[in-house]
Amino acid sequence: MAATEPQPHGNFIAFLVREKEPGDKRPMFEGRLSLPDEPKVEYAFPLFGHEYTDPKTGEVMTMFNGSTDPVSLNAAPMDQIAALLKGADTTTALASVGSLQLRPRQLVLFPNRFKDEAPEKDRPHYWGAYNHTRNDAVLRIGAWLRKDRYGRAMFGGATSYPLPGKSEVEQQDATLTIAELEAQGVVSRGMPEKAKKRSGGRGE
Repeated sequence: MAATEPQPHGNFIAFLVREKEPGDKRPMFEGRLSLPDEPKVEYAFPLFGHEYTDPKTGEVMTMFNGSTDPVSLNAAPMDQIAALLKGADTTTALASVGSLQLRPRQLVLFPNRFKDEAPEKDRPHYWGAYNHTRNDAVLRIGAWLRKDRYGRAMFGGATSYPLPGKSEVEQQDATLTIAELEAQGVVSRGMPEKAKKRSGGRGE
């Protein structure tokens, strides 16, 4: 459902790690995101998958977490190196979303428990949060599971600032759908789901 009042969104996209093997310690996905007020400045991140048991239903679910790089992909090479040589910023405190605490630059994604109750609204498959450390507002992440051109799982979605006085489900309903976000150019389409066949190539 489209938002009644336009709000800024940043990009969120992640692709399955091709080298990932069952049970190894590699991340499940690698991706990039941007802040709503700086949509062209992107930060890379890994996403590690973890299984947990839903305390309400007893169902085994999958969540993801990771941390963004300390410097954007848009930064000059020497600026990226300099950022990694600096000591950790000890002045940035943990950020809280309900009972969840996030370290600086940490992001988490949980299965969206509100999706199935209103299929017509096309709510995201995963809903999460990101401690971007810029201010006290913890970003929200809406992510839809899809397939890339090779049939591998991927996430496409957007980041947004929390809406004062709105519950998590109300914030989801105030966010554009994935199709609307793509149509407006807010969200990267990534690799197209269908590709032309190429002789001897990956598109076969």
